[in-house]
Amino acid sequence: MYTTFIHAFLTPWKTQQKEARALAKQKKRRLKKKYRVLRGIYAAVVAVAAVIVIGYGVYKVAVPAPEMKPAAANATQEEEVAPGMEQGSHTRREQTYTFLLACPDQVSGNADAIMLVTYDVPNQKIGMLSVPRDTLVDESSPKINSSLHGGIENLQDVVSDLVGYPIDFYITIDLDGFVELVDAVGGVEFDVPVEMYYSDPTQDLNIFFQPGMQHLDGQAAMEVCRFRKNGDGTGYPLGDIQRSETVRNLMVTVAKKLVSNIGKLDQFVDIFQRNIETNLSGTDITWFVTKAIGVNLSTGVTGGALPGDGNTTYRGTSYCYELEPAESLTMINQLVNPYTTSLTPEDVNFFQVNDANGRGMRADASMFKTAETEDGSAGTGSADTSVRDPEYD
Repeated sequence: MYTTFIHAFLTPWKTQQKEARALAKQKKRRLKKKYRVLRGIYAAVVAVAAVIVIGYGVYKVAVPAPEMKPAAANATQEEEVAPGMEQGSHTRREQTYTFLLACPDQVSGNADAIMLVTYDVPNQKIGMLSVPRDTLVDESSPKINSSLHGGIENLQDVVSDLVGYPIDFYITIDLDGFVELVDAVGGVEFDVPVEMYYSDPTQDLNIFFQPGMQHLDGQAAMEVCRFRKNGDGTGYPLGDIQRSETVRNLMVTVAKKLVSNIGKLDQFVDIFQRNIETNLSGTDITWFVTKAIGVNLSTGVTGGALPGDGNTTYRGTSYCYELEPAESLTMINQLVNPYTTSLTPEDVNFFQVNDANGRGMRADASMFKTAETEDGSAGTGSADTSVRDPEYD
């Protein structure tokens, strides 16, 4: 009977113990399963991180820096010269690229605007230099804007010969593309520098602006860029020098708006693809975009225009823009020279008209001497960027 009592007492306790052990095993299995899930998530995160790191490494390898052209003296050599290596009498600064920007006139086929850009990637600096469209050159048509009739590569060669260094890439943009691009960012706020009133029914062009800050949509921005003079001949006091400055400032303003609307990148790319001609590859564009987003457009961009005389006549062609040799060379060296050393009078090709007989000639070393040099107080190439006779047609 005692045994029966003990068995009756222990049986429920043993049952409870079994149930407790079973419950503990069940909890343990659940914890193991939970830990397996957490380990799986952790492993996935690590894997994704590894893919990002490896992918970035692959990108750095798969998207190399674009190639730069060798100096003009070595332009015919087939062997590529690495960035930063000696090239003729000059050395290219590493990852400092040169560009030619041109906008064709839809009526004449000439270049309506010509601009040189140099991008110093390591220092995140951009230099912009406007080339007046009527700049005198030693070509069958003496104004540089007509060189576009031979194609953008022909214009690239003529401009490169003028400034004395190779141009790596060219970009031409159609005016319709410019209008569409400005509209895509919602227009821009811009300070119109002078009163503008000009009408040309043959081009369906009607330009009417008062000076001052105002909102410009795409069409208005295009009209401000195209304006040269008013119907009565007035306009920019400094002629094409000031016009070039307006175009350059408007381009920087649009660029700032593009950066602030980077969410529309796909739309911008579509506009560019439909409206530009360039020798930049898709890989080149990708590389430059990833670098250029680091440029401070307020402090990292400098600009100017080649100074000269817009009233020169050569071989019956009036209003040619004859560059002022010393000041123009200084501007090139200050803003767009891609070399580690300064360009010299021997590097550039500034075409001049001989006042005595009206014949054309390449500017020689004596023409690069300024008044200060003649007095023995300064060297070739004054920092003064004033123009001699700025009136420009």
